[in-house]
Amino acid sequence: MFSNVEELWPWPTLVAVVCLAFILGYLAIPSVQARAVMHLPKPPGYLPILGNTLLVARVQLSGRFHDWALSNCRKYNGKPWCMHILGKAPTVFVCTPEAFEDVQKTQYDAFGKNPLFVEAAADVLGQGVFAISGPLWHRQRKTASRLFTAQMIQHNMDVVVPEKCIRLMKRLNLAAERENTVVSLKWMLDLFTMDVFCKVGFGIRMQGIERQKIINMLEALQRSSARIVGRILEPSWCWMLRRYLNIGAERQLATDMKRVNGMLYGFIERSIQDKAKRDRNGANGNTKCRMDLISLYLEQHAVDNGKDASFYPKKLRDFLVSFLAAGQDTTATSMSWFVVMINRYPKVLEKVRMEIQEKLPDLASGKEQVPSLDDTHQLVYLKAAIKETLRLFPVAPISGRTAVRDVTMSNGVFLVKGTSVHMPHYTMGRMKSVWGPGAEEFKPERWIDPATGKIVAVSAFKFSAFYGGPHACLGMKFAMSEIKITLAALLSRYNFKTSKDPFDYTYRMALSLRIDVGLDVAVTRLE
Repeated sequence: MFSNVEELWPWPTLVAVVCLAFILGYLAIPSVQARAVMHLPKPPGYLPILGNTLLVARVQLSGRFHDWALSNCRKYNGKPWCMHILGKAPTVFVCTPEAFEDVQKTQYDAFGKNPLFVEAAADVLGQGVFAISGPLWHRQRKTASRLFTAQMIQHNMDVVVPEKCIRLMKRLNLAAERENTVVSLKWMLDLFTMDVFCKVGFGIRMQGIERQKIINMLEALQRSSARIVGRILEPSWCWMLRRYLNIGAERQLATDMKRVNGMLYGFIERSIQDKAKRDRNGANGNTKCRMDLISLYLEQHAVDNGKDASFYPKKLRDFLVSFLAAGQDTTATSMSWFVVMINRYPKVLEKVRMEIQEKLPDLASGKEQVPSLDDTHQLVYLKAAIKETLRLFPVAPISGRTAVRDVTMSNGVFLVKGTSVHMPHYTMGRMKSVWGPGAEEFKPERWIDPATGKIVAVSAFKFSAFYGGPHACLGMKFAMSEIKITLAALLSRYNFKTSKDPFDYTYRMALSLRIDVGLDVAVTRLE
């Protein structure tokens, strides 16, 4: 027994020192996943125990993560390199079409959803298609695929998109009448794509009085997207502690999701009520062409569980939110970047308009307000310019998978189960080893075969904006069709002049590659 306090005091300190030494010793021992990729190059600034944690934190704060990844991929000539964040499995970056194909298609069954992403996105995406795998993923994808048949796309491009496009042009006409005024084209495009999605996804019409509420919801979704990325790039215990304490960005996320969920459940209720009303009134028309995501989900639920089986609104909400984030954001973001690029390169805009005048004279003269889907098939240069925009500014700038078993990739890298693999799509589109010495040039002509005048077919693992393999984007044709129709209609009527130097625009760190500070433009009518 200790006779006095003086004899006792060193022991707590000694215990603390021993515990700390034990923890540091444990952390210093590389995991089995880390040992397997220890030979791969690492970014400068790698530290014992901490790995790249501090470096990635600095890069995250700078908002330039995708350019940092690009510089490393160039430094290592497209060969795999590894990033280590404290408390997480190592992440291997790959940046060749062959490696993308390996992960997305050839050895598809060896890779699954990244558990860190699933964990980070759970509060936003729930059990939506982007955050799940296995039978539930197959069921949701199968249900949604019925929305993107050729018949459904044709109907929506002939009926829904033109109607919403005319509504957008009415807003632009008002903007054009106000001289020396700039408007947020970003929010106009967001509202336009949300207007389309309300009809296609929910089967309802967006009401004018909902405009501000919908803007607030979209802002909340965009902040939530950025928070998911923040969670992924920091040690899990950091954001989990902030969520538990309900402070900082986690408190904002909780507030944002209340707003998003309130709107989504309201849309669901309204859609179901409208559907019941149509059924009671015996509405005529081709019901197959009037199907929406909610109707498809409820129909599939009845097939799987019986006609009278009740459904859980939370599951339907999870099903819808992924498609809302993808469907609404993809087209608005892509068109925003397109406007930036034609401001940077006005000769491209001249060629787009020359093609419209030559191929679609009624549209160019104003006799026709919105082109048909069949009309846009003639606009080869416009399609090439859209693809070139997506090459440099893919909506999803990076994606990741995790090895679900030990696997050797085609490049010879051995990955232990649990190792993450990141595929930087933003980087892929800018690699000279993939696209040649002019990789960073905005050159739509690269997409056109000079001999045939047709679009050149490029592998989905080289032009990776829409992913490839079994997880390829379901809505790719829908999105491309909507973008072509909308841009052809707008560019045949309006000039959009950015309020600042177009070369000053950059991206915001989020799941999608949105423009950082919005897109304010002066709108004028073409003479």
